[in-house]
Amino acid sequence: MFGGVVSTGTTEAMLRRKPLEVETAKGKSAVGLKRSLNLQDLILYGVGCSVGAGIYCLVGIGAEIAGPGIALSFLSCGVACVFTALAYAEFAARIPITGSAYSYAYVAFGEFCAWIIGWNLTLNYAFSASVVARSWGEYLAAFIRGLPVFQNNGVTLDWLTRMSLSLPVVPSSYTCSPLSTVIIGLCTLVLVTGAKESSRFNNAMTVLNLFILAFVVFAGIGSDTVDSDNLTPFLPEGLGGVAQGAGLVFFAFIGFDMVACLSEEVKNPERNMPLGIIGSLVVTTGIYLSVALVVIGMAPFDLLGGDVPIINALLANGCCTHEQQLSDEAYEQCLDQTCSPAVHPILLYGSRLVSFGSIFGLTTGTFTSLMGQPRIFYKMSQDGLFFKIFGKVNEKTQVPTAGIILTGVLCAALAALVQLEALANLISLGVLQVFTFVDVGVIIMRMRPTIDRQTAVSLIGDEASRDDFHQPPIPNVTVDASEESVWELLVSICRRFKGTSVSENGSKPVAACVIFTMSVVVLSMAHNKHWSVLVACVCMLLALVSAALLMVLPRSTPPDTFQCPCVPLIPLLGVACNGYMMGSLPLSSWIFSAIWLIAGVVIYFFYGMKNSALRQYDNETLSEESPLLLRETDNARRAPDRSISLPLVHPHSK
Repeated sequence: MFGGVVSTGTTEAMLRRKPLEVETAKGKSAVGLKRSLNLQDLILYGVGCSVGAGIYCLVGIGAEIAGPGIALSFLSCGVACVFTALAYAEFAARIPITGSAYSYAYVAFGEFCAWIIGWNLTLNYAFSASVVARSWGEYLAAFIRGLPVFQNNGVTLDWLTRMSLSLPVVPSSYTCSPLSTVIIGLCTLVLVTGAKESSRFNNAMTVLNLFILAFVVFAGIGSDTVDSDNLTPFLPEGLGGVAQGAGLVFFAFIGFDMVACLSEEVKNPERNMPLGIIGSLVVTTGIYLSVALVVIGMAPFDLLGGDVPIINALLANGCCTHEQQLSDEAYEQCLDQTCSPAVHPILLYGSRLVSFGSIFGLTTGTFTSLMGQPRIFYKMSQDGLFFKIFGKVNEKTQVPTAGIILTGVLCAALAALVQLEALANLISLGVLQVFTFVDVGVIIMRMRPTIDRQTAVSLIGDEASRDDFHQPPIPNVTVDASEESVWELLVSICRRFKGTSVSENGSKPVAACVIFTMSVVVLSMAHNKHWSVLVACVCMLLALVSAALLMVLPRSTPPDTFQCPCVPLIPLLGVACNGYMMGSLPLSSWIFSAIWLIAGVVIYFFYGMKNSALRQYDNETLSEESPLLLRETDNARRAPDRSISLPLVHPHSK
């Protein structure tokens, strides 16, 4: 078992951190996850998780918000994710264990923040799987309706995806999707067979999906149906529409977090994790940008719809000319699968191929989200913060079978009952919050001292050594503002508050990161909601001052594994991009997110805090089966600059 020195107060319990030393020896009694995945598996998992509902549904919904500029929304998401992906890559190589951002937050921020991140990841994975499953049901129903046997008899099969609920408390317009539960059940059955078996299934589905999307791009370009008129005006809602569209589709980029979830099941994680994270992001961004431009260029975006936009784009050009697509009867004439004669037969029949092939693409999106969620639950359960049943690993398959099954049941219920539009913004907000924590986490980790385990243990019990960490007086720095730029002036002022070593940073990095993040979010809200210019100016000044302080604070030696370059600049750019998109999301998303977080806080205080593995620590015995979890004692807490991070020794190293 592992743990930390017991903190008697609630605040101390919430702030206890988990600096890690992961042992090279395997546990003698515990059954761990099996390392069986390679770099190709990681990239295909990341692509499979991302290229699902984001491309098959959100292209149409996003076009209604940003017009053709939704392509820029996808691109801006990809660029923003590059900064965060580099931060993820450093953490994944440095801490190659399952749990993704949850595990990273436990190291960088403490138990309560880790719980919040884990709870948000539940929102991201479980809800994303449900959203993609709902879309899968729509595409499968469209394919079934296109079969001749159903077309000739006029069978619509609406009950499969739009069954009305005859309940007094439910509006008559609300529908559920029984068909979407089928894919959840099938994916769950595959997942319980084991990680490597699951990867073969995912790889096959992802490759088929890529072939289908490649067909869409080449068919659209080759048939000369991409019309510049459909791309004009390119930004009907301006950059604000692009930002709002980016906030909507951002959850589709969760693929590289899925890759990070698999750290404990990857061969040579120090090398493969950074390559898998960045590789999957690059491939995903290229796919989104090319498909979005082609699909939107093929038909007016009001014909695309929000359910099956790719099929509608192919149908519209298979049945109608560009002029006919602009007529009042276009919806009835151009989206009829029985139209005759066809203007472009290859696109008409191609729409049926895509309706069938998209089933595989959406299967991978559902499958990978369902694979990631139980591993988050598994890690939280191992730390004592979540129910023990989720931490049990099947000895034969070496996967958390009970967690997979329970997650499948939960996601099936959500998929049947919750509609796509109701969740897309909420999931994106959750993803952005998680990514922001990871960016900030890299900054915090670089601005803490690292010492060896023996020294750390001795410092914790050494009262006399406290004097070694007293912060020296702040030097008096004279600034000649007339000779410096604004940025140089801010940096010079911030030098008043910096120490000469990392041990003197104390809480400055955390405070500066919080101020920077909140300032960017409020600045985005002020811009998108047309608040007072004064609010925007104040937020801009606070962001610049906090960024300048972080730039001049001392930093520890970078890890000897993959390093995020230009820290803290790169992570701050990630925070800025994430914060701007968070501020562009509607108020309703923030309200639902707050409700979700409140529910998580209740679970933490009533279950997680008292069952935390950090409470199990024995001062005289350090377990040989688990990572070392360390928390400063009251003596260390009284010296604010004695925050300790142990060096991270990588498991399974040869």
